[in-house]
Amino acid sequence: MNKLLKLILPMLIVALSGLPLSVMADIAQATKLQQQNGVLQDYRRLLPLEGGSNFRDMGGYPTIDGRTVKRGLLFRSGAMSSLSEHDMDYLGQLGFESVVELRSEEELELYPNQWVKARGIKYHVHAYSITDLLSAQNLEDFQNNEPGAIYRALPYTIVPQLKGYFSLLADGQAPLVVNCSAGQDRTGIASSLLLTALGVPRDLVIEDYLLSSDFRRPDVERGDVDLEPYIATNAFAAMIAPYYAEIETHAPPLVTPDGVPYIQIAFDQIEKDYGTIENFMLQELDVDASDIARLKKHYLQ
Repeated sequence: MNKLLKLILPMLIVALSGLPLSVMADIAQATKLQQQNGVLQDYRRLLPLEGGSNFRDMGGYPTIDGRTVKRGLLFRSGAMSSLSEHDMDYLGQLGFESVVELRSEEELELYPNQWVKARGIKYHVHAYSITDLLSAQNLEDFQNNEPGAIYRALPYTIVPQLKGYFSLLADGQAPLVVNCSAGQDRTGIASSLLLTALGVPRDLVIEDYLLSSDFRRPDVERGDVDLEPYIATNAFAAMIAPYYAEIETHAPPLVTPDGVPYIQIAFDQIEKDYGTIENFMLQELDVDASDIARLKKHYLQ
């Protein structure tokens, strides 16, 4: 009888939950692995990686309905091109299922993700050029050190990537980490939308966004790549070379001169255009109420 119970119990749990067996297996297997090795006890939010920058867990935040975002499933990061073998072994203890890459083809040429290749992690990339991301006006804003202005358009310029991100999340393809180069702008948009969809209060969503200034390691992000040979053919190299020439050890704060968080600029523009974040997600990302319900079932406790 005990053997029979062990055989049918997983199927019974799946039937009662309404989730596909593969989804339950991915998340449950990773959770079991994490519990066995105690890896979630190693950090509060930022993962202890030798070659990581801004690689952190979005779990632990309370939601407006009294629940909490699960730890060990939803991660965000800067570029992972400097991860060491020790880092890769450590990440193996978390049971990662997927990586969602928000960087452009030019960024990937300079700083490829070796971890996904070495460890067989599912790698989801939407091919695009950095020149598509930065219009002439946005490029001028960037060069004039006005990154806050870019945030009015940023959610709209990465819609295809956001669609893929939320599709994977709704299907339970986790543990999952989303990343861009610094893990603060494109990744900040994606992560802030996710936490909002899960019901995390706006002030905590903004606080999570602002943590990038504390957790980034610009020297690690820069790596040891010589940009000079790429400047003529790689638009990203040409764009960042003047900034990488300076030794930067600390990331600047993600606020305007008068203290407005850049992510608030994005939220304000979305709410001006669509009324609510939920309307934007429905109309632009095809994320409806049933998708949000699945997200909450997967990632809240």
